[in-house]
Amino acid sequence: MNDLTRYRLLAEAALPPAAKLLYSYLLDFAGGRGGTVWLSSRRLAAEVGLSTSAIRRNLHRLEKNELIQLTSRYSEEGIRLTNKITLL
Repeated sequence: MNDLTRYRLLAEAALPPAAKLLYSYLLDFAGGRGGTVWLSSRRLAAEVGLSTSAIRRNLHRLEKNELIQLTSRYSEEGIRLTNKITLL
């Protein structure tokens, strides 16, 4: 996705700047819309420069605005794994 396309997409979204920053990072990491990433909130926080609670809050905002889909994952033992984040 080129920068102009991303700018237009994010300019139209009624989201706070932190959510737009996170979405832009996810777009780059996933290689654009339709991509999938498996990143923890801690790693996203370190990479983007937000707190883990801000990451979680903004992931839910992005999901509510139908920009991403979050899928919880668990091991066979029931241990929580990183979420699967699919960009829509």
